Amino acid sequence: MKIKVHVSLWQLFKWIRSVSHFFLPYIKPDKGYIALMCVFLVVITLANTLMIWLLGNAVSLLTAIDYDQLSKTLLILVGVVFVSQCFQFAYFHIFNAVSLRYIGRVRENLLSHVMALSYPVASLYERGDLIARLSNDIDRLTTFVLDVPLSLLSHLLVLMFYVSMLFWIDWQLALIALLLAPLFYLLQHFLAPRKGQAASKFFNYNGNLLAFETQALSNLRGISSFNAEQEMQSRHAAAFDVARRWSLKMRKIDILYNSVFAMLIYITGIIVAYNGIEGIQSGRLSVGVLISFVVYLGYLSVPVRGVAQIPIQLQGDVGAAERVMAVMNRQSDIIECTPSNELHVTKGEIVIRDLSFSYQENDSPIFYQLSETVRAGETVALVGASGSGKSTLAALIMRFYDPQQGDIEIDGVNIKSVSLASLRRNVSVVWQEPFFINGTIMENLKLANPNASHAQVINACKDSFAWEFIEPLTSGLDTKVGAHGINLSVGQYQRLAIAQAFLRDAPILILDEASSALDSHSEQVLVDALQKLRAKRTTLIIAHRYSSIRSADRVVYLMGDGSAVSGKHEDLYNYNADYKRAVQWQTTVS
Repeated sequence: MKIKVHVSLWQLFKWIRSVSHFFLPYIKPDKGYIALMCVFLVVITLANTLMIWLLGNAVSLLTAIDYDQLSKTLLILVGVVFVSQCFQFAYFHIFNAVSLRYIGRVRENLLSHVMALSYPVASLYERGDLIARLSNDIDRLTTFVLDVPLSLLSHLLVLMFYVSMLFWIDWQLALIALLLAPLFYLLQHFLAPRKGQAASKFFNYNGNLLAFETQALSNLRGISSFNAEQEMQSRHAAAFDVARRWSLKMRKIDILYNSVFAMLIYITGIIVAYNGIEGIQSGRLSVGVLISFVVYLGYLSVPVRGVAQIPIQLQGDVGAAERVMAVMNRQSDIIECTPSNELHVTKGEIVIRDLSFSYQENDSPIFYQLSETVRAGETVALVGASGSGKSTLAALIMRFYDPQQGDIEIDGVNIKSVSLASLRRNVSVVWQEPFFINGTIMENLKLANPNASHAQVINACKDSFAWEFIEPLTSGLDTKVGAHGINLSVGQYQRLAIAQAFLRDAPILILDEASSALDSHSEQVLVDALQKLRAKRTTLIIAHRYSSIRSADRVVYLMGDGSAVSGKHEDLYNYNADYKRAVQWQTTVS
């Protein structure tokens, strides 16, 4: 759903109603608190109305030199002020609590939705842009289900009570004041569309800015190695400048609105005061009553300003809502079969049959009618040039993508017929860049198996040779890693990743050649650990170096044109010219 910049007030509110309906389920658990806040608003408005009347009455008693009655009136006024402030405190306390719970629910849902999306859909969004939607954009969503509805109720209550008091005091002065109301409508009607356009542009460009900053911060080493600091600073300054201009335009519209609104309020007050003085001279009004009238009229500027500001505020927030809804309405490309079966792997045989796949419809195929069988317990090395499909094949087995044609079966079961959770539970992957969070070593290891016992964790660390560096640490497994924790080497992180695979204990193992960036000693340690891990498991090695395939039972050489050949390393080297040439070239380079 996309909103146009220049819309009528009625069209805007229709769109707001649909947005509110979309996010309503997230606020429903707190509907009791919202009803209580509405009651509090009624009490607060009644108390404030009474306060203003008592203030005017006190002035009248003072001018009449009736000090006894004045003391009683002031005492009642103090009590009403106390009641009003108590209810206001309770109202804002509940409002903040409900707002934070609501934001939390939406953030949790959006994050879980992004994590549930298939990889190709999720990768359409830059990380920085997603962070902007998760934080800044979601924070503005309280506008639709809390801020605007409750503010509107508060403003309408004030308008109803205060306008009633104005007509009760002097209907002629009240009519004069209300005749100027159309000017306030014209002000918001002129500025709201312009605020909407500026806000929409700002949110988009701010998302781009955050995406750029995230990208830069995640590649500091690369920036330094290319001496690209100046270039990155220039690009950042340009991106910031665009976002800044649209943010400044938003603020300029707000300042213009506030200035013109204040001027209209002053003009209204002057006209009413002039006519009120005539009422005092004619005996129609007392000084105290006129003061009450002017105070009621002055405080009416708050709801009038608020009601007029709502369309401008909404125009500023619809862009944020639209960005959040765009992600939440995204559907995964990977559709689970309903009902889906649980995958129970007993052997671990993988059969690839007539597989054809390309990332985009018009791209050259990564695979074309590829057929291959990986026997249970066999170790197969996937080799080929960069872009030939080694990691892609692993992603297809994990169902990060679905092929355009063909099937993948595990123990005779089509992976499309089983749940994603059960499929991925039966496959362990050791990536080149392991997945870790900011937390303790224990917390990171238990990501692979939350039910693992302390003894199982220690055994996994010993099998992966990670215990060598964990045991000497003061806090052992409770040592924090990542931000605000100790720094581990690449090899140590890889050993922890292998420990995770031991804990997961899946019958199928995929190794994204974890040792490719290590020195000889660290590589040998990992090779020994991986040798243990591969025992009695079906293993696919994504080999980026031909030297790493020595321990494989068989090699599948991806040709780069969608086809593949397989066999033992020696046979392929002797009888396949392309494979021999690739091995010789890399050996020469090494």
